[in-house]
Amino acid sequence: MSAQTRSMPAVFDKYMLPKVAFTLITFASMAGATLTALRLGVTSWSPIVLRWTLEWTLAALWGSLLWRAAYLAPSVKIRPMKGALDYAQAMLDLHRRWEQVLGTIVLVCGLGTFWYYKAALAVPTVTVGLGIAALVAGTLALSRRLGGCPDPKRADVSTVAALVAYGALVAVLATTDVTLQHPALIWPLALNRTLHLLAFSAWLGGALWNIFIAVPAGMARVSMDTVILANFQLERFRVVVRTVFPTIVFTGLVQAWAMFGWTWLPLYTTVWGYLVLFKLSLLVLLIGVFIACPMWAACSPIRGVCNLDDFADS
Repeated sequence: MSAQTRSMPAVFDKYMLPKVAFTLITFASMAGATLTALRLGVTSWSPIVLRWTLEWTLAALWGSLLWRAAYLAPSVKIRPMKGALDYAQAMLDLHRRWEQVLGTIVLVCGLGTFWYYKAALAVPTVTVGLGIAALVAGTLALSRRLGGCPDPKRADVSTVAALVAYGALVAVLATTDVTLQHPALIWPLALNRTLHLLAFSAWLGGALWNIFIAVPAGMARVSMDTVILANFQLERFRVVVRTVFPTIVFTGLVQAWAMFGWTWLPLYTTVWGYLVLFKLSLLVLLIGVFIACPMWAACSPIRGVCNLDDFADS
């Protein structure tokens, strides 16, 4: 490793870039929620904040559950050593605290959002009922998951059930938005928007797990097992992000086409267009961060995760 590379963590906080990415994703979600609300004719800030809070917490919850099922469990199976199992259990314990908070916020904001949809936007009762059913199902599955002591080597049934239920909730929210905006193209645009929101959720929830769960648990028990397990998880997350990037961009462009058609003029002459351009600029910055993280060995402050030489030096 060169002297320049060794000095970089002192100049750039070794964990600065993932935090920057998390902040950019959050701002992008704010812009998206505001754009959706304005498209629905909502101009008051209280329902906009309510909807954004629901979207953000639901995305963080769904994406972190995805990490638990698709990244952590397969990684532990590859490395079922005591140190890795202890690290995995510590992450699960920390994640349960996040689930308690995020699940409560999703329930409260979800009920508030559907009440507003029914009262102010005249959303059909059957749609509101489907959304509340998915919300309740996800809450029950999450409650069951919080009550047990799951095996880190496999994704338990309640985790998968919560993933499915909250994914259904995302689909109901997406379909509701499209129904109110584009009643002539409900199903293709609803599918497109669902993919857009789920891709965003996989990204946000993964970033949350990496920053606020994997790192705190790993910093407290640095060992070769911790380094290997953290690396296995990050590699799986990177593969997903490589799919998430083009999915978010493509589905976002489809949504922009549904709003503006083939003309560019509204993009720089309307508030809607400004929000679209703002989101696109954030995505460009995020791509730069995603490329820079491995180049600067800034993916994790846990010694050895980004570069095994760091672990050897310690």
